[in-house]
Amino acid sequence: MPTQGSNNESVHEPQLHELRQILFGKNNEHITEAIRPKAREIVAEVFSEALKDRQDKDGSVKKVMAPLVDKSVEYSVANRKEQFVGYLYPIVGSVVRKSVTAFLSEFIERTNQLLENSLTIKGLTWRLKARQAGVPYANYVASQTFNYRVEQVFLIHRETGLLLNSVSYNQQTSEDADLISSMLTAINDFVSDSFKPNIDGNEQGLDIVKTDDFTLVVKAGPSAVLVAAVTGNMPQKVADQLQLTVEEIHNLYEGSLGKFNGDASPFADCDQQLMDCLVSELKESANLKKSKPWMAWAILLLVAFGTSYYAYKLWMIQSYVDRIQGINQQPGIMLVRVHRDGIQNIILDVLRDPHAQPITLWLHENNIPEPAVRLTEKSYLSLESSIIQARVKSLLVQYPSVTLTGTGDTFTLAGELSQQQLHELKAAITKLPGLVNTQDVLAAINVSDSEHLDIDDDTSIHTLINLKISQINSTSVEFASNSTQLSPIAKKALRLIASQGASLLTLASKAKLEINFIIIGASDANGSQSYNEVLSIKRAQEVKNALHGYGMPADKLNAIGIGIIDVPAAGNGARKVLFNVITTQASQR
Repeated sequence: MPTQGSNNESVHEPQLHELRQILFGKNNEHITEAIRPKAREIVAEVFSEALKDRQDKDGSVKKVMAPLVDKSVEYSVANRKEQFVGYLYPIVGSVVRKSVTAFLSEFIERTNQLLENSLTIKGLTWRLKARQAGVPYANYVASQTFNYRVEQVFLIHRETGLLLNSVSYNQQTSEDADLISSMLTAINDFVSDSFKPNIDGNEQGLDIVKTDDFTLVVKAGPSAVLVAAVTGNMPQKVADQLQLTVEEIHNLYEGSLGKFNGDASPFADCDQQLMDCLVSELKESANLKKSKPWMAWAILLLVAFGTSYYAYKLWMIQSYVDRIQGINQQPGIMLVRVHRDGIQNIILDVLRDPHAQPITLWLHENNIPEPAVRLTEKSYLSLESSIIQARVKSLLVQYPSVTLTGTGDTFTLAGELSQQQLHELKAAITKLPGLVNTQDVLAAINVSDSEHLDIDDDTSIHTLINLKISQINSTSVEFASNSTQLSPIAKKALRLIASQGASLLTLASKAKLEINFIIIGASDANGSQSYNEVLSIKRAQEVKNALHGYGMPADKLNAIGIGIIDVPAAGNGARKVLFNVITTQASQR
């Protein structure tokens, strides 16, 4: 039976409600309007303290502020680059150095761990056991290294089963995240539909799903479900952290969760909350054992040594290639191709005259290792003066009494030969390529027929006489235009004719023959005929005087001039003196 007090309260309840509406307005609108003008000052008085108190309470302030700060910085970088760079410039150098140092340290450490887990006996053993167990090697390593580790965390919308966000331990988004979330939602719905509600009247749901490789821990909230994939022996604090995180997400994203229409972009900034769930704990042996990255350093040193060796060999072989380029300056050698083949070999293709220096000898003189050169050599005939001299010297081996004098293009042969030897040498030299002035080269050779002077055979004597006459008759001396002066080449030719003439006179005396030498002067068609006739006689007389000066008797020399030789094909060759030897039977006394 209701008491009197309770009756009074029920009677006055509507009256109090009506009084509140009169004083405060419907939905407290009078209070809101009264506070609104002073709201900024009121909030400013307690804003900093409120943020600090909330941060101290649950740490949610920094998680909410971090995405806002990230977007603000992104906006500044995109729209105010120059000012932003100016702000960061004083510290960017230090930041870069520290970043590079940290990267190298982490790289070496990870490389060492990778090598220790892959190239050592322990690593090979783990691979074998992982294969036997039928699990991925990475999962087996994690199980041997960590007591537990949260590999990946999924945030799933409870009603639709769509994935809102996910993070993973290796900072790579799983391509199967949407599939996993759909699978978990389907399993959870199956459990809810298949089993009776619990004692509180709520639907049954999954809390933990165990597999051979990992454990799925599920923490459900009113609008979202948080799922963590854990390897190893999971402690209770992992579940507690998941529960705190799902509650915090509901507090921060209550509006977005309530109005969710399939767009997960509002939840892109909840990475910080999800990252708090990626916890792990190393095994005690892994914590205590701080191995030095000696294997990583050994690999780096080996790579550095290999790189240095390769660079040295490359530099060395390239220096050989550059040095071989100079072989093109060698007489009788023509460089066709030279290039490097790797760091060990050089391909060299050349053309070489048979009388040029051997390639192997040149390589030895220039300190180039012969085994490193793959040589392809082909022959050709060089017209360089030094090679021509080399060809002549190779002929002179058969004539030790003859020597080569002079250099370059103006070399001559000097010495003494028999008429037969001279004839053979002249025939051989004429065949040499590149030698065009054969007569000038042989002009200084003296002819000695002493070995034939004692021959009593008339046939042999007449043969020698005819040979010498033929040689003298085939000789000519050229003059410059409008000149009667003998050139040095002409004087050499006349000395040879004088020597041959003296020998011829000796042989003719023995054969009882009279010998006379007709010296015929000639001129070209330039100038008048009378002038050229006089000029031709003067040239013949000049040659006669020179032969007499070289020892030939004057009574055997007859100089005549024939004037102009008007033969267009002769050209400058018409300005010359010709010889003709006349033989008669000696008179009997």
